[in-house]
Amino acid sequence: MLPAVVRVFFAVDLPATMKEKLKEFIITLKKQSMSHGIRWTKSDNLHITLQFLAEVKTEHLPQLIDEVKNVLQGKKVHLDLTLGELRLFPSAYHPRVIVMDVTEQQALSELSAIIGQGIQHAQYAVEEKPFRGHLTLGRIKHTGLKLDFLGEVTLPDFEGLPVDEIVLFRSEPEDHGSKYTPLEVISLG
Repeated sequence: MLPAVVRVFFAVDLPATMKEKLKEFIITLKKQSMSHGIRWTKSDNLHITLQFLAEVKTEHLPQLIDEVKNVLQGKKVHLDLTLGELRLFPSAYHPRVIVMDVTEQQALSELSAIIGQGIQHAQYAVEEKPFRGHLTLGRIKHTGLKLDFLGEVTLPDFEGLPVDEIVLFRSEPEDHGSKYTPLEVISLG
C-alpha cells in the first residue's frame, strides 16, 4: 500500500551486467578514496534520471503514467548511450556528487523533454534547470575531501546501452541512501 504522496522519477534503468561492472568500479573508487566522506551508490540503484517529481499524489499515478505513455506514443525514440568521463557536480569547486557522463546528451535531453510534456499534461510541474544526463556514483557528505584519486583511476570499458524502455521508480529515503522501487515500465517505440 502506497502512502498518499510519493517521490517518483522516470529513468533509464541499467542492465544487470552493466550494474555489476559498475559495482566493481565503485569498489575500486571507494578503496582509492580512503575516505568515509562519500556515500557510494548501491549497484541496484544505478540509473539515469530523466525527470524527478518530489511529490505526487498516489491517486494521480495512473494518470501520470498514461499521460507520459501518450506523449511517447508515435515518437521515434532511438537511444544508444555510452558512459563517459568522471565529473563532479555541480562543479569541481563545490563538488557534491561524483558522476559519470553519459553520451547522447541531445537525444537524452529530447526524451526528458517529451516525458516532461506528459508530466505537465498530468498537471505537475517539471524542473526548470537544464537537463544534464549523468550516472551518479557517489554523494559527497563532507566539504574539503581530497578527490585527486578520481583523476588517477582507469575507467572500465562499457558496451553501448541501447534504450528501449524507461521506468517510473518510487524513491523512499532511508538512513543509508534511498530505496528505489519500480512502479511501471514504459516501452519506447
